[in-house]
Amino acid sequence: MPTIQTSQDVLMYALSGTIIVVGFWLSILLYYAAMTAKDARYITKDARKRVEAFWEVIELAREKLAIGGAIFKIAATGIKELAEHLKEYSKQTGKTKKK
Repeated sequence: MPTIQTSQDVLMYALSGTIIVVGFWLSILLYYAAMTAKDARYITKDARKRVEAFWEVIELAREKLAIGGAIFKIAATGIKELAEHLKEYSKQTGKTKKK
């Protein structure tokens, strides 16, 4: 190990020690920043999967409601026609009973 002879040698040793310590802490900071980014990626990936699953449920419900609405419309039309037919039938049978 070289000997310390001047104040400039002390300055150089202090600067080299500071650079080593700052480099060490920067490497730790960079490591944790990378791990945080990795975790953020996993979180967003998981959130994206959940949102996609939620949208699939919404689309399925929309399809079921559309099918149910169509069936309800057909059933309502059929019931309406049946009611009109029964009304006409009751008018016809009512007329024959009175005679």
